[in-house]
Amino acid sequence: MALVRAAEASPGSLRDLATGIDETTRACQDPTTAAYRTNLPYARLQLRKAELATTGPTDRAAWVDQWVEAGLAALHRIGTATPFLAEPGKLCERAYVSCIDDSAQPYHLYLPRQYTPARQWPLIVFLHGYSHRMSILAPWTLRPEVLDVADRLNCAVLVPYGRGNTDFQGIGEEDVLAATAEVRRLYAVDPRRVYITGVSMGGMGAWNMALRHPGMYAAAAPVCGQTDMHTWWQRSREGWPKDRNDIPPFRRFLIEWDNPIDLIENARNQAFLVQHGTRDQHVPVTQTRALVERAARLGIPIEYQEWQGRDHYIYRDTECFGRAWTWLEQHTLSPGPKRVTFRTYSLDYGTAFWVRIDSFTEWGRPALVDCAIAQDGRSLRVSAENVSELSIDCASAPFSVPADRLAVVVNGVTMPARNEGGNLRLELERAAAAAADWPPPKRKGLCGPVEKVLDSRFLVVVGTAGPSREAEASRQAAETWMTDWQSFAGSEPRCKRDREVTQTDIATANLVLFGTPATNTVLARMADRLPFKIGDHSYTVGGRTYSGESLGLAMCYPNPLAPEHYVAVYSGELYGRECGIAHKHDLLPDFIVFSADHTNYDDTNCHEVAGFFDRNWRLSAATTWGRLP
Repeated sequence: MALVRAAEASPGSLRDLATGIDETTRACQDPTTAAYRTNLPYARLQLRKAELATTGPTDRAAWVDQWVEAGLAALHRIGTATPFLAEPGKLCERAYVSCIDDSAQPYHLYLPRQYTPARQWPLIVFLHGYSHRMSILAPWTLRPEVLDVADRLNCAVLVPYGRGNTDFQGIGEEDVLAATAEVRRLYAVDPRRVYITGVSMGGMGAWNMALRHPGMYAAAAPVCGQTDMHTWWQRSREGWPKDRNDIPPFRRFLIEWDNPIDLIENARNQAFLVQHGTRDQHVPVTQTRALVERAARLGIPIEYQEWQGRDHYIYRDTECFGRAWTWLEQHTLSPGPKRVTFRTYSLDYGTAFWVRIDSFTEWGRPALVDCAIAQDGRSLRVSAENVSELSIDCASAPFSVPADRLAVVVNGVTMPARNEGGNLRLELERAAAAAADWPPPKRKGLCGPVEKVLDSRFLVVVGTAGPSREAEASRQAAETWMTDWQSFAGSEPRCKRDREVTQTDIATANLVLFGTPATNTVLARMADRLPFKIGDHSYTVGGRTYSGESLGLAMCYPNPLAPEHYVAVYSGELYGRECGIAHKHDLLPDFIVFSADHTNYDDTNCHEVAGFFDRNWRLSAATTWGRLP
């Protein structure tokens, strides 16, 4: 009741709100209730906004009292067990708490005026474009006349924040997935009518979300988004190679990972409508034309509408949304197509409809499958490249006979069909022998590269031991990294000194370690079980030692102290000092020893040695580039 009285007091203060949030969090017995789940994140978001407005250069200081009162009102609703749900007919700001860094993340939700939880409603997920002015204080939302389009179609609209200008990759993608899951949990959403759309940067995001997750969305409608970063960067980055084969293989792999034109096989069985202006001055219309043409060569139709004589900002015209959303609403997800083609660069994106890739043969190149069920549903033909294990979901696949009676042919060879727990498991080649207990094989959620360490809960660990000069350099590198992360992700990462790290920390989060075994006591505890020997600006990889004051190391690996989680190690010079804020993480492979003094045409550091560990987390000459013995 003390919180209720505090919320009723007017005006409140930042201290009142911060104290109320702390007290409510400590007193909560059940964080799963709708009242707690909808109000506490919102209160925390209002506190974040008020703090930003009072501590940074902003013209929004006048809004501070309003945000504080909104936060206190949310705490009051928790005390009265009142959920804070979106109002039909109004674009509402709401929030959830990210499991990655415990930050309150905003999203906006529009429910049509006729909304009632008594029936299920279509949901359009809209991804915003790039804006250097965007922040949680000034998010990109939608105009009333655009929301009127959704209202006419009786569709709900979700506008994720996407952590700002992240290209909806990495932590930005995780935000889209988390916000969508939260909305589906709280509202009556039809699971067969969830759509994805976006404009400009969000147009590329819509392409990638649909192509990386076939079977997740009923239809997609990208608007004037990039489809091929190779040709995009040829325009904007001096010296970018004309031939993508001139890019180091590990970096080419990481670019293609997020490149719609390299994932276009995954458009089969998915419905796409794409719009683009012919005089687009920011994203050339050739970006969309090339992807549509490539899809056509694969026999995959994509509906394409060009706006003749129009520039990049066709989405300022409400008709653009009218075309896209009217078209989206006509589609319903069909989870059981007869044929699935699927290209993927990671086991974290290993599922397409009823097909799941469980293991790659070799890392550093994509896996590709083509699975076709006969019209009578009695046989399955599989063609696969770079896949060693494959699973078929028997409940979703349109078989007409039990799985153990299915005729299965894989790469021209007849194989026995075995139903294991509802899955048809296919071993395409015998896996190489793994170590008895360490390290674990690569799997979904533990397969790298470095960026994936940061896509789930992580803790930055700063070394405090060893020689003072080395310890200070490690601390400075960690502080710079955390400042960059805050600029990129919009929140402070969780951080502790090495001597403060508990066993609970180790058991519940990925660890991001700065320093060497001599300067970081947590790193010292696992050093003998890591694949490289790490010293002061000295790194031994595969029997060769790389030393120099300008060198640094970045790597990821299963945590020897908690094998279900990752450890990332940053040692020596800090990677990516010249990189733009959006690309300090997504172009890092499993490991790289690099020179801080030399950068590539994309401002990434030149590598001495870099690559991907094999499927058993071992060093492999086939997936290592640079100077090895």
